[in-house]
Amino acid sequence: MLHYDELKQAVDNGYVKGDEVSVVRKEGKIFDYVLPNEPVKPWEVVTVESLSEVLSELSESE
Repeated sequence: MLHYDELKQAVDNGYVKGDEVSVVRKEGKIFDYVLPNEPVKPWEVVTVESLSEVLSELSESE
């Protein structure tokens, strides 16, 4: 399960750039973010979502 602080740190450190982020959801909840060229498991579904909406969702879930 991804936490707000983890994603915010990735943004602050420059790993996540721009207005969108690729995320993996598990049972409808954000499980992880995916960096460009990072391999994903065959069963993971990756979606590109608005960074501000993902951060907002994560802050509400804590």
